[in-house]
Amino acid sequence: MEFFIPGLLLFLVSVIISFIVAPRFTPLVIALLSIVFLTYGVYDHYKMFASEYRLSTWQQSLKIYAPAIMIGAIILFIIYAILSFFTKGSIPIPLIPNITAPNDNSTTNNVIQSLNKAANGITNNNKNDIVSTVNNTINKLNNIGNNNNANKGNNIGNVNKKKNNVSRSFLETI
Repeated sequence: MEFFIPGLLLFLVSVIISFIVAPRFTPLVIALLSIVFLTYGVYDHYKMFASEYRLSTWQQSLKIYAPAIMIGAIILFIIYAILSFFTKGSIPIPLIPNITAPNDNSTTNNVIQSLNKAANGITNNNKNDIVSTVNNTINKLNNIGNNNNANKGNNIGNVNKKKNNVSRSFLETI
């Protein structure tokens, strides 16, 4: 029971820090706290193993500090990057605009109104243009037929051509 209650208390405190306190920190605060904890960890490690550090050669002692120096340099670089992007130490969060979708009836009404406008535009505005285009096309087809009838006498010598059959090609008609 002696180990259970302090362990449970430590677990609850770590859960509170992880889920309630830590998400409210800015990246700059987290980077500064990591430097503080790294410095404390190196100091505590040196204090705990002081005799081993004294007995080792000077090259060995530098090898021990290499990861801490590297991590410290990376953390300083991250702090510099954060300060260069966000000068106030906080991350600006853009506002999301409220988007409201139209109801179903208004969407259906808009589509129906657009279709009605298109139908009215075709029947009223373009009616004369469509009629004149169709009439011109019919007149041109009649003229082509009349020209073919007039040129029948010139093609008497050409026996291979079919005369006035539906199976004639378009190029023979022209």
